[in-house]
Amino acid sequence: MSASKKSPTTVNDQQTFAERLTALESIVKSMESGELPLEAALTAYTEGMQLLQVCQESLQQAEQTVMILNQQQQLAPFEAN
Repeated sequence: MSASKKSPTTVNDQQTFAERLTALESIVKSMESGELPLEAALTAYTEGMQLLQVCQESLQQAEQTVMILNQQQQLAPFEAN
């Protein structure tokens, strides 16, 4: 992946949480490699922060949904067979 040749990716509303997380992991790996030029690293950092924010928001929404369902007693306890 050559971050210096690709344009900055904006967060895509059509991406799933898993796709966003995979993209974030890819950015982290490329930045940890230490092989990105400064401009590409800054671009990757910005994109990563956007993805992180959207992932955190998704997790907060999921947590709120679970809390609401628990309060409404719509969730059944998990029973392993």
